[in-house]
Amino acid sequence: MKLFNLILAFLICSSVFAQDLLKDKKYIFEFRDGTTIIGTYLYSKESNIWIKDLMNDEVYLPKVMVAQVHEANENNIVNGEYWFPNLHDTRYFFSPSAFGLEKGEGYFGHSYFFLWQMQYGISEDVSIGFGTSFAGFPTSLNIKYSHEIHKNLNTAFGYFWVGDLFNFTGDDQSSLINLPYTVLTTGSKEKNLSIGFGYNLQEMSSGDIDAIDRLALNVGGITRTSKRFSLVFEAWLVNIGDDEPIAWGGPGVRYYRKINRVSAKNGAGAKTFDVQLLMSTLLDGAIIPMFGASQRF
Repeated sequence: MKLFNLILAFLICSSVFAQDLLKDKKYIFEFRDGTTIIGTYLYSKESNIWIKDLMNDEVYLPKVMVAQVHEANENNIVNGEYWFPNLHDTRYFFSPSAFGLEKGEGYFGHSYFFLWQMQYGISEDVSIGFGTSFAGFPTSLNIKYSHEIHKNLNTAFGYFWVGDLFNFTGDDQSSLINLPYTVLTTGSKEKNLSIGFGYNLQEMSSGDIDAIDRLALNVGGITRTSKRFSLVFEAWLVNIGDDEPIAWGGPGVRYYRKINRVSAKNGAGAKTFDVQLLMSTLLDGAIIPMFGASQRF
């Protein structure tokens, strides 16, 4: 067991310190238990890192205890405290942003423990997803390609399908939505606004649905208010050509909880919890509180 622990410690150190630390540069050193120390790197000696902390004292950090090292800047240091990055930047409550998952990253989540979904990054630009309920209906499949146009401007293209994949309903309506879409996101991952457009290709041959009614429009936004909270908003509009178009959405709050563990992507995972006040033209003024949670891996 001692040999195993020594090997594990060696692998941790090798992974974390594959990057070169620059002398007199400020870093955030994140420990395996989640605590952090901010300081200016001085030198490394005998498996320890020597830094000058914010109190201007020289201290050493055992390499084996450090899980992650981040460059300190004005965005991740607020009032002397480390703000970890947005831990769930690829979507709002339901609608996607133009940010994508990295290769090997993913998350799974639920709404009221009934509707479940998962997303996984198969490359640096492409992610795929699947969702369903315990009843097997509805079922969703999706794919998204994300691309950075330039700093603080991203776009994404995707395809979203919803239907009865396993024919649990017993009718022949296996497909409900066939929606290619595009999303444009402006801003950083901490504060941004997205506009999305989709076009439902379902039953194109029937001619019963006007072209304008096939459009789906949505807007979403998020702003970081503290280390662990963000304000989130999204809204949808469909059946635009109707006398009474259908709209739904609403504001809410997202809470972040970081999970430090060496086995996860980049040394850490995360949980997020969402509460949204859902409003719709179909609810006659009623407001429904929606709860969701997700875990990143």
